[in-house]
Amino acid sequence: MKKKKRKKQAYEKYYFTIREWLLYLAEGTAAGSFIAWLCYRSVRAAPLAAGIALLVVWKKRKALLEERKKKLHYHFKDFLSSLHASLRAGYSVENGVRSARDDLEKLHGEKDVLTEELTGIVRQMELQVPVEQLFLGLGYRSGIEDIRTFGEMLWIAKRTGGNLGKILQDTWRTLCAKIDTRQEVDAVIAARRYELNLMSLMPAGIILYLRLTFSGFVEQLYGNPAGAAVMTVCLAVYAGAYYLGRRMVRIEV
Repeated sequence: MKKKKRKKQAYEKYYFTIREWLLYLAEGTAAGSFIAWLCYRSVRAAPLAAGIALLVVWKKRKALLEERKKKLHYHFKDFLSSLHASLRAGYSVENGVRSARDDLEKLHGEKDVLTEELTGIVRQMELQVPVEQLFLGLGYRSGIEDIRTFGEMLWIAKRTGGNLGKILQDTWRTLCAKIDTRQEVDAVIAARRYELNLMSLMPAGIILYLRLTFSGFVEQLYGNPAGAAVMTVCLAVYAGAYYLGRRMVRIEV
């Protein structure tokens, strides 16, 4: 039976499955409806709820896209370590890539993003496509500098006839150190993002508490233009503060 040709992964786009569409649209609708009810308590705020729902879906798509690239980047370190061990054992680069692919399948599973990429690379190597060209292509397609650097080092080593083992060993050390640093930074930032998310819930929690326990205190903010204007300003300030907070915990290494 002829194998189905695998399409190359597009790392600048993320396509939801039907289940994901329904799930994240439901989450966005729930968030938008809650904010509209909390701030305006009017069906006139339905466009705001719809806008928030679409924003949640867009943010989720972006987060999943970043998560996929991050997983590819981090798992590339495991690939480099396995390839380095294979080269020290006397394997050629091509056979080392095949062995590393098998190791990653055992470590992360057949459906892992890098395992699937390496499966495609191994198949194309069987068609006599140069391995350095394949990694260069993956580096440019994914937008990950470390993979592109690895492909460039392979290209230089094979074209100049230098000490391939020494060049790849130095590349392995440099890239693994860089990825380790990125992982450590991401671990620290993850804690700060968790704190930011908790702090972001506090304003909504305070308003909800007042509505449930001191409804007369905030009743004047609903059902009139002045109250709607005050809530709109508060919501805009909150959105700006949240956006600024997300930018502050976003650090590129």
